[in-house]
Amino acid sequence: GWPDGSLHLERFAPKAQGTPLRSTPFEIELASTGDVMVVPPEVTVLEALEGAGVPVVSSCLEGTCGTCETVVLRGEVDHRDSLLTDAERAANDVMFVCCSRSVSDRLVLDA
Repeated sequence: GWPDGSLHLERFAPKAQGTPLRSTPFEIELASTGDVMVVPPEVTVLEALEGAGVPVVSSCLEGTCGTCETVVLRGEVDHRDSLLTDAERAANDVMFVCCSRSVSDRLVLDA
């Protein structure tokens, strides 16, 4: 019954998210370089970025700490974190690359 933004929660384990909205590969594009990577269903965006040599600060690897927050410039995110409010998810301008995925064929990240 609390109005949005008036109650702060901290989670020490992620919320159950169910299955991802997309079960096929998608692409991530880095706005800074134009590099494009394919992210298969069994790989996280974080793992794809690190595998391509892109340094990303991360900690929990499950969407509870917020360390790997990344700006989204284009595309629709399957938010699988335990941090963002419904309004923040609807804004679709950030994602946590350790756990969130894509609904669209390509996400363009400010990375």
